[in-house]
Amino acid sequence: MLFEALGKLKHQIIISSILMMILGLFLLIVPEEYDEILVRILGYAALLLGGVMVWDFIGGNRKFKDYILFIAALLLMVLGIYVLISIDNTLVVLSVFFGILLIVDGVHSAAHAWMYARRAGEKWWWVLLVLSVLLIGAGIIILNNPWWDTTHSFVKVIGGTVLFASAVGIVRLILVWPLRNV
Repeated sequence: MLFEALGKLKHQIIISSILMMILGLFLLIVPEEYDEILVRILGYAALLLGGVMVWDFIGGNRKFKDYILFIAALLLMVLGIYVLISIDNTLVVLSVFFGILLIVDGVHSAAHAWMYARRAGEKWWWVLLVLSVLLIGAGIIILNNPWWDTTHSFVKVIGGTVLFASAVGIVRLILVWPLRNV
């Protein structure tokens, strides 16, 4: 029973990483005239995801983790509303959002590389550590937003970083997954 659940979880992680890679490739090849529509879709998606997370909080258990997710959901809803209302200043807000998201994902991957892959005796644990540091660096660069001032260039940067982050997620899964035959 446990092994079946772990196998399903592994397959879900792989599928979500592949979908994120497809999203990254799509953002890299999308024409410039669709950028405003993509930003609006992002606003609606953030609002919808935040609403679903709030609904889960209302119907779920009230553990400490749930309160943190509730606060994240409220912040996500505020981000969605801001993106939908103020299309002019969205680059600043989106750069902060994606920068923080990449930094958190990089720290998460670095922690997994150091705590799990290294202790498990994986030969390539340092590759995950280097990729994690690159993710953190990409998050810091996006947070500062130094080289792009148009929505189109920012969409390309986000597409590239989503593609890279999903590849790091697959590497993390390969190096950290505890059971090889599941």
